[in-house]
Amino acid sequence: MADSRRSSEIPQGMRRTPTETTRIFKSRLTRRKVLDPTDMMETSLRRCLGTVDITLLAMGHMVGSGVYVLTATVAKNMAGPSIVVSFVISGLASLLASLSYAEMGVRYPKCGSAYSYTYLALGEIWAFLVGWSMALENTIGAAATARACSAYIDSLTGGVIRNATDSLVGPVDVTLVSEHLDFFAVGILLLFAAYLSFGIRLTSYLTNVVSVVNFLVIIIIIGAGSYYSDTKHWSAEEGGFVPYGWSGTLAASASCFYAFVGLSAIAAAGEETKDPQKTIPKATTIVISVATLGYVGASAVLTLMVNYKDIVDESGFPQAFAAHGVEWAKVIIVIGAVSGMAGTMIGSLFSLTRIIYVMADDGLLFTFCSKVNVTTKIPLNSMYVFTVISMVMALTLDISSLVEILSIGTLFAYMIVSASVIILRYRPKQTGLRLDIHELSSISEASVVKSPLMDTGGQFKEHFRKLRSYINLCPGRLTTYCVVSYVISCFFLCVFTKTSFWYISHGSWWAVLILTVLLLCVIISFGVILLHQQSNQHLRYKVGTIRSN
Repeated sequence: MADSRRSSEIPQGMRRTPTETTRIFKSRLTRRKVLDPTDMMETSLRRCLGTVDITLLAMGHMVGSGVYVLTATVAKNMAGPSIVVSFVISGLASLLASLSYAEMGVRYPKCGSAYSYTYLALGEIWAFLVGWSMALENTIGAAATARACSAYIDSLTGGVIRNATDSLVGPVDVTLVSEHLDFFAVGILLLFAAYLSFGIRLTSYLTNVVSVVNFLVIIIIIGAGSYYSDTKHWSAEEGGFVPYGWSGTLAASASCFYAFVGLSAIAAAGEETKDPQKTIPKATTIVISVATLGYVGASAVLTLMVNYKDIVDESGFPQAFAAHGVEWAKVIIVIGAVSGMAGTMIGSLFSLTRIIYVMADDGLLFTFCSKVNVTTKIPLNSMYVFTVISMVMALTLDISSLVEILSIGTLFAYMIVSASVIILRYRPKQTGLRLDIHELSSISEASVVKSPLMDTGGQFKEHFRKLRSYINLCPGRLTTYCVVSYVISCFFLCVFTKTSFWYISHGSWWAVLILTVLLLCVIISFGVILLHQQSNQHLRYKVGTIRSN
């Protein structure tokens, strides 16, 4: 009633028409953040992390559960010994994506990772989707790691923990719920959330310790495992090197992307890094290189020690060494696995907390999630709320179900960040911030006054100036459309090639025609981007493969 009275009191000439309301709604969905150089280093958090801290944080996140959980699961169920190739493919793709993350981290040294980068390049609605995708990815990642850590510790006790739980609660026979509830995994998450509450400095100390222990154990795994390796496990008699076919190897490489999710930890730490322009590119390169070598070496050793069919999903390495009677190695591996998974859980909770914090600070989530504790400089509310959600997942879902979901968010974030780099390279930098608190946030593109000193980024190059008379769009708009067109065309090209390969290989005219049209869309979209000038904005690091003017 109150709203009705206020509406009736508004003069007829002041009421918004449906068209105006739609326009305002659309502008709020597509509005973007703009960079304000004056407050780029200002933050409510504590900037105290150096290159070593960021590198070990990301390494702990990246080379933890991936080695001890993902390697065994993917090798047994998806790729067999060819998981080595899957990790090489994923590592190369992640290296390319890491270059984009490094440039975006230098361009915008705030927490939020791919969410913040998407907000800068594509707008609020896409940022909202990416933010929730990353939140889900880290929530599930923490749950999967806690459950795997529980399984490793349980294997050290001979299954006492699981047997005790089953005797108290009993097996569960509910669809989509794990047969064995894991209360120990819940306790592990609770313990780490409590420790992270004390602040980033203590978190960094613990991460450094567990990361070093983890890498020492990985070296032992590769060294000792090589001694017990036998190439017969890659022979045709044992199923061959590619038992699931090359299609299985490629499918496994998509799942292996989860192993490189630690990139988000580097980006999420941008607001707590002392010198992000220098630290982020250096840490990114080191982490991806070391992680790829570690995954390839560990997966090769595992599939050479035992037949891929005999790998145990939840504790692959301990059982592989136990099969050779090496009990001392089993104990050391469990210690390394627990250390590695501790690093992964810290990284997941760390990234999750910062993403939720910045989304809430931007007004896309509940305000209480953006509150920062005065003493510890940590957004505790966001950490506690989503840790509880992760606990529920760890209690009820098994690892295989969790791992299948994880890579979707990682691939989506990588694609968006890479696209964002291209979009921002071909968009003129903007200066001059005008506040309009009644309509839009002060950080939105809609409140930016265009400066007469803007560069020529996003405009056609000199040789193609005549095209301006035919295409009347704001600088950078056409390149954005072309990037979107390129991504969509590539997606449909891959889907069509996979589903209609038989018709294409046999020369069916309609299949060849569709394939040609899709290829032309990809080439034209890419070619039009090259006709434009890049922004002349100076950055301390840029992706080298995107040529400057």
